[in-house]
Amino acid sequence: MLVIKPIQDKAEQERIVTACGGSYDADALAYAAYDCADDAETVRALLGVCQFSLRRGYGAITALLPAPGTDDTEAMTIMARTAAFFLYRCGYPKAVLEDGAADPALVRSLGFRRDAQKQNALDLERFYSSPCHAREIAPDAQQKEEQYVESR
Repeated sequence: MLVIKPIQDKAEQERIVTACGGSYDADALAYAAYDCADDAETVRALLGVCQFSLRRGYGAITALLPAPGTDDTEAMTIMARTAAFFLYRCGYPKAVLEDGAADPALVRSLGFRRDAQKQNALDLERFYSSPCHAREIAPDAQQKEEQYVESR
């Protein structure tokens, strides 16, 4: 059974991110994906990690990595969507998946596209209002980002 959980303990976050081949960021938030027994508590295997941070005007996924020896696209997709939804619920207009943070094929399959700043970006407002039509970055995405920063 696939289980996605927030990582509450920073030492645990560091251990998991490092084990998956990423660079730990003490200021970042993270989710881990596990293969669990039917009780959803007994962990059979670590499947991957999604580490993300809150930036000025957007959220950035800094690591979306599978555990060594695993290749679970479903787990990577659900963790990325979980982080994106967290950012959306916090009012962030855009999510960015940093270069090198994930497999390039996965980045594209998640709906992230290069924006005017040459970032892999996802317009969260468009995505959550109409996911099928959110494949391109909205022309006003930069303006929304600036308005968000000004409102804080």
